[in-house]
Amino acid sequence: MEEEKQYQTEWEAGTTEEEEELGEDKSGKLVLKIGAVIILLAFVAFSYAWQPIFWPPNLDFLKQDQTLSEEDLVRQCKPAVVNLQVIKTAGPRTIGQGTGFNLEPEGKIVTNRHVVEGASSVEIIFSDGNRFFSRDIELIDGYDLAIIRINGNNLPTIPVVNNRLVEVGQTVTIIGNPMGFQRISARGEVESYFKTKTGMLVFTITALIAPGSSGSPVLDGTGHLVGIVFATGTVTIDGEDHSRALAIPATAISQIAKGLD
Repeated sequence: MEEEKQYQTEWEAGTTEEEEELGEDKSGKLVLKIGAVIILLAFVAFSYAWQPIFWPPNLDFLKQDQTLSEEDLVRQCKPAVVNLQVIKTAGPRTIGQGTGFNLEPEGKIVTNRHVVEGASSVEIIFSDGNRFFSRDIELIDGYDLAIIRINGNNLPTIPVVNNRLVEVGQTVTIIGNPMGFQRISARGEVESYFKTKTGMLVFTITALIAPGSSGSPVLDGTGHLVGIVFATGTVTIDGEDHSRALAIPATAISQIAKGLD
């Protein structure tokens, strides 16, 4: 029999009654549980990666990038990955950071809802130093996704795969801005799919990522978008913890496209 794996967030301590089950995969064996309070901590750590109190400094995620950064796929897609500096003025003024990526030459930036929710403005920084400020932020109901519109011209883009889900076992690449580092790449395999109680489909990736990666594009072997990173967690197998990235399928973008235009 396939061994049962239970997914929990990195910040398991303190989780009590507010656990939210994210369902089972097709085999009925894998169960993802994330505490509501713990999700908030994970999101804060991702949005404010420069605050080490939430995540001890660990640079293991940089090791794989040394090899991947020379690949054509990574080099071609990096220009469309942006750094987000998020200014929030509701309550104490805070400045956080995260990752996003561009879908249109004029500027349609995709990131996570939790990265920009409550933001008064966002600065979008491309790899060539091009900077844009925007208050045109649209939060997507039912998804941890947001769209930021800017007035650009001939900006680099990432092509989207809209009509199919990435397959379990397929190798994918993530490019993001973890812990203040810019456009760091990681690679792993798609492990399993789950549905949240709200109906949001998510999948796990056997890749090592760090805070600041929220909103990172997940790319297939041709450089097409197949997912958007929104959180991280751990899986315990035979008493050993293993890191997993959690992502929303890129098919969600096609499903909500009419509401974005």
